Amino acid sequence: RHRYDTIAEGIGLDRVTKNFALGTDNGVMDDAVRVSDQEAVDMAHWLLKEEGLFVGSSSAMNVCGAVRVALSSPSSCCVVTVICDGGQRHLTRFWNKEFIKNWGLFWPGDDKNAWINRLPIDTSDP
Repeated sequence: RHRYDTIAEGIGLDRVTKNFALGTDNGVMDDAVRVSDQEAVDMAHWLLKEEGLFVGSSSAMNVCGAVRVALSSPSSCCVVTVICDGGQRHLTRFWNKEFIKNWGLFWPGDDKNAWINRLPIDTSDP
C-alpha cells in the first residue's frame, strides 16, 4: 500500500529505507501482514473497551497483525508486538468519527456489535 491509501499516518511503503533493506536482505524479515483500515479501527475500539488501552493507528495495526500471526502459529509460539503510539495524538483523524465515516469506514458502535464480528479474534466468552 502507498502511505496515502490508508488512514494510518506513516504506514505504507513507497520507498525502501536502509533499515528495511537491511532487515529483508539479512533474513530478519521474511513476511508482512496486510491489515485493513477497518480492522485497525475495530481493533482500536476493542482495545479501549476491553483492555483500557487508548492506542493510535500504528498500534492498532500492530495488534491486528500480531493476532493474525498468532492464530496461524502453533500454540507453543509466543508472538510479541509493540504498542508504539497512543490515541491522544490521533484525535483529529483516527479517533474522529466524521473523519472515519468520510473514508467510507464504519464507526464501531454505530453498527451495534457487528464491529466485534469483524475482529480477527474470538470474542466469545469461554
